[in-house]
Amino acid sequence: MEDKIFKLLPYVSVPSRYTGMEINAVHKEFEKCKVKFVFCYPDLYELGMSSLGIRVLYGLLNDDKDVVCERVFAPASDMEGLLKIRGLPIFTLESKKPLKEFDIVGFSISSELNYTNVLNILSLADIPVFSSERTENDPIIIAGGNCIFNFKPLEPFIDCFVVGEGEEVILEIVGVLKETKGSGREKVLTALSSIDGVYIPSFSEGNVRKRFIQDFDNAYFPLRWMVPLTEIVHDRVSIEIMRGCGQGCFFCQAGRCWRPVRKRSPEKILEIARDVWKNTGYGEFSLLSFSSGDHPEIDKIVDNLLCEFRDRKVIISFPSIRIDTFSFELATKIKEIKKTGLTFAPETGEQLREKIGKKIKDSELISLVQKAKEGGWKQIKLYFILGLPKEKDSDIIDIAAIINELSKVIGIKASFNTFIPKPHTVFERERFITEEEYIYKKSLIVKNVRRSNRIKLNFYSYHMSCVETFLGRGDKTISPVIKKVWEKGGKMENWDELFNFSLWFESFKECGIDISSYLSEIPLDISLPWHNIIV
Repeated sequence: MEDKIFKLLPYVSVPSRYTGMEINAVHKEFEKCKVKFVFCYPDLYELGMSSLGIRVLYGLLNDDKDVVCERVFAPASDMEGLLKIRGLPIFTLESKKPLKEFDIVGFSISSELNYTNVLNILSLADIPVFSSERTENDPIIIAGGNCIFNFKPLEPFIDCFVVGEGEEVILEIVGVLKETKGSGREKVLTALSSIDGVYIPSFSEGNVRKRFIQDFDNAYFPLRWMVPLTEIVHDRVSIEIMRGCGQGCFFCQAGRCWRPVRKRSPEKILEIARDVWKNTGYGEFSLLSFSSGDHPEIDKIVDNLLCEFRDRKVIISFPSIRIDTFSFELATKIKEIKKTGLTFAPETGEQLREKIGKKIKDSELISLVQKAKEGGWKQIKLYFILGLPKEKDSDIIDIAAIINELSKVIGIKASFNTFIPKPHTVFERERFITEEEYIYKKSLIVKNVRRSNRIKLNFYSYHMSCVETFLGRGDKTISPVIKKVWEKGGKMENWDELFNFSLWFESFKECGIDISSYLSEIPLDISLPWHNIIV
């Protein structure tokens, strides 16, 4: 099998996606390991290898001498075509073995737009897409990740769901596999169902409570950080300094699904950074959390890292910062090494902003932008949401006004998403706006934002947000729609050039389901598909 795979590599555009020969990748003697686990990220390698979760669980499992954990990512179209032509199954990166040779195939699903990729990978692995059709010769299919806070649309395809954080529960799952291996699928699944945070659709009943780690300071971190042989989306070391969000914005899942807030100590963060740098020589550390400025000791964290790595020219960056916790003194320290981008999320105009649980004044934003200009920054990124509940034309005009005001001081890149009513949020029952409303709201922005080369506007696809909405809060009724879209060729839908909304529209119609029923406001007397998930 391995020889056949390597013969394919000269014919694909990015061979390094499939070699598995990264620095610090783990290669074990497959047959000597009692439990065989493969992690699957249902998108391209460049996105999957940017996921901290995959790296954490991969390292954690491979620290167990009795477990081999390997990886597989969704193949690009060129590799998929070659696999089909040659009659070869999709394979893991490390040993180049088919997925059917593993005990567990674990999907990490962070986007609803990857649902069709899950089915495609199962098909390429010669594993039945429906759980009910799998036999003793098939691996157990597990799914976890952000999307599993409503798993109903995926129920027919997945054997076992893991709700919440995976570091502790994955070891318990492996422990069950060690004890029950060879005793049959039903007995294995029965044993797995007894684990907190695990839900087995075929016979689990009642509620499932999410899992979370209490001692986050000592939680596992992959010190032998894998270094890809090709460029990935986030090509840096992401050190998670805090988990959970205490803000509770009404539209956002983070404040509900990933609570409570837990933090790593500055000492532990510095220890991690030292070890990872020794093992990789990486030139950038990203301090990862929902908003890094919320960490009560963020100044000490940065001071420690700068003291340790200033002479090595290592970049310290933040992927996410809230306006009201941003410190320009902190930014100035980081700028000593290399200036990184500034990104803020005002979300909407000031009046509506307060009503969605985000109490940030325009005056604060203006003051920060003025400080950014004085500090040498030439541009900032701003994120907004269109279609929020109770949004008025005046709120949209307020957005345009603040963009215009800020652009007099500094360059602005403004990105706009359509509001998605997410499960477990205050706004979970609200409706998703119509395309006509979206077009009107977008036109208001374009009309009222002044023409300037200092302003760049970007609008995320309305139809992508539409798909995320009906899959994000759908039930088992739309599972056949997902399958039909995949059968029609729908896959890699996170990529603009491959996304095709007409496939979803056609498939809903062919399945006899009214698409608008999943986009409308949900009455209070209607039970939510995710009602049995306790966060």
